[in-house]
Amino acid sequence: MQTMQQKRAKYALERVEAAKGASEKEYKSYAASFPAMIKMNGLGQAAAFYRSKGAEDNQKGKAYRALYDLLSDWLKKPGQPYEGMDLLEGITTKNIRAYQLAQAEALALLDWVKKFAKAFMEGK
Repeated sequence: MQTMQQKRAKYALERVEAAKGASEKEYKSYAASFPAMIKMNGLGQAAAFYRSKGAEDNQKGKAYRALYDLLSDWLKKPGQPYEGMDLLEGITTKNIRAYQLAQAEALALLDWVKKFAKAFMEGK
């Protein structure tokens, strides 16, 4: 039986490994700044920013979109606060308790993503 931390770490490592490629420098940088943005602006604002930047058709956009999708996919898994819904849909339709749980879960997951991106991706 895996702990929740182990599940987060496994998921984060799988997604970081899958994101390796052309936009590693950007991915690594944006992964490092995502938790800070959530702490400063809240999950909703940070997620909306990453989603909007992910619409750009370039390496930066691909990195932003990969990180948004990573977080959205995690938070919509069974047992998570936004089970079965997109991240922004959950943020705008669920109650404050779900939002608080999602924000705490996002920070815990992104801590792993940041560490794995730093450890396994190229670029300074």
